[in-house]
Amino acid sequence: MYCNSISMAVISEALKHNTSLIKLDVDRCGLSVKGAVYISQLLNVNHTLQVLYMWVNPISDDGMAVISEALKHNTSLTDLWVGRCGLSVKDAVYISQLLNVNHTLQVLGMYCNPISDDGMAVISEALKHNTSLTDLWVGRCGLSVKDAVYISQLLNVNHTLQVLNMNHNLISDDGMAV
Repeated sequence: MYCNSISMAVISEALKHNTSLIKLDVDRCGLSVKGAVYISQLLNVNHTLQVLYMWVNPISDDGMAVISEALKHNTSLTDLWVGRCGLSVKDAVYISQLLNVNHTLQVLGMYCNPISDDGMAVISEALKHNTSLTDLWVGRCGLSVKDAVYISQLLNVNHTLQVLNMNHNLISDDGMAV
């Protein structure tokens, strides 16, 4: 089934009052910023949803901003998958802000988003103080040797993170030696 922002509006409205659905998968649904707004509205009021898959939706900066803002107050979502959503360094800042205050999110999948060195720097800094995230997926995010330094500093102080997926990044031997 192909859904778009209009269908997401209808689904989101229904899920605002739903108390049984725990997983929502809207991968490859053509959701844009408008669809992300509907999802953020849902996240503001639904206290049952635990897992949200949003892979391959061009939500970009403004979409991640509204979702991150909603997740600052959400106490049910444990898994957020936003791979291939066109996220940038700016989105990494939004995500780091939510990681500073959200104590429920356990899994963050950001695979294939060009957050690069600056994005990983702010996420690593936030994760130094976060005690809920156990899994971080940042494969194919344009990370480099510089990010290995940020990640090693993070791992020295964060004892909650259990899974770190950094595949398909240019970390190289130098980065692994850090």
